[in-house]
Amino acid sequence: MLRVSPVSPVETHRLQDLRGGRWVLACFLLLGLSSAPAQEALQEIPGCSYVTAPWADGDSFLVKLPDGEERVFRLYFVDCIETDVADVTGKRRLREQARYFGVEDFSMARGFGVDATRFAAETLAKPFTIHTAFSKAPGRGGKPRHYAFITSAAGHDLGELLVERGLARAFGFGRATPDGTHRDDWQAQLEDAELVAALRGRGVWQHCDPEKIVMMRREQREELRALEAIDDALVVAPPEEPVDLNTASLEELVRTGLRESLADEVIKRRPFRSLEQLDDVPGIGPVTLAKVRPYLKIVPGSNASKEKPAP
Repeated sequence: MLRVSPVSPVETHRLQDLRGGRWVLACFLLLGLSSAPAQEALQEIPGCSYVTAPWADGDSFLVKLPDGEERVFRLYFVDCIETDVADVTGKRRLREQARYFGVEDFSMARGFGVDATRFAAETLAKPFTIHTAFSKAPGRGGKPRHYAFITSAAGHDLGELLVERGLARAFGFGRATPDGTHRDDWQAQLEDAELVAALRGRGVWQHCDPEKIVMMRREQREELRALEAIDDALVVAPPEEPVDLNTASLEELVRTGLRESLADEVIKRRPFRSLEQLDDVPGIGPVTLAKVRPYLKIVPGSNASKEKPAP
C-alpha cells in the first residue's frame, strides 16, 4: 500500500509559492506570445505564367495568376545584378553589386544581370507555383510588388537556382519557406550555395578577382559610411505631417530623420504592425526611434500583408 507522508504547513506554503510562481511565469509567457505579431501564412498559387516585360530582371518580374490578373513578384532572399541603370540609384546599386562579386567591369557585371533575367524566363516557361503572403516589396519603378517564393514546374526554387548558377547573391528580405524551413536555416543554405558557386567560378563569379574583392568591399563600406556622414550633417526639413511607415517612399523616410541605408532596410522589412517594431531593425535603437517617431504613423490597413485572397 502506498503511504503518503504528511506535508508540513511550511512545506505547504512553499508548494503554493512554487505553484503561484509557475502560474505567474506561465501568464507572462502566454502574454508575450500573444503580443508577438503573427506572420501571415503563405498562400499557394499553382498554374501561374511568366509575362515578358522590358523592365523585368532575374528576381522581379510580371506574373499572370490563374484568374488572369497580372501582378509583379519579387523573390525572397536573393538579389540579382541590376539591369536598369537609367538613374543614379540604379548605377549606385550596380556598382555596389559589382563590388560584392569582386568585378571591376561594371558593364560585364550588368551582362550577368541580363543573363539572370533570361534564365528566370526560361525556367518559368512552363506553369509554376507561387507561395506568397502578398507582403509589399516596394521598388524604384513604382510598380506594386509582392514578395514570393517561386517553384518551377520541375519543382525547383528559382532563387536557389539563381544563386547556384552564380546569377544572384544570397541577400535580401526573407521568411520561413513553404515547407517550414526556418528563415535563418534557409539563408545559411543559400549562403553555402553561393560559396560553392564562387569556388567553382560559376556565372559572374568566374570574373571575380580574389586579390581585389576584399579591397572593393572595403571601399563599398567606406563609401556607405561617408554617405551616412552626409546624412548626419545635412539638415533636412521633416515632413509637415507624419508619413505612413508602410507606404512612405525612401525619400519620405529619410526626411523623418532616418539615414538612407536605414530607410532602405525599413522598406525591405515592411509591413510593420506598430512603430515599436522599428526597434527590431538593425541600426535603429531607442534614440533613433524617439527621433523619428513624431514623423511616422501607421494607417489602418496599410500593415496588412495579404491584400487579396488567393485565386
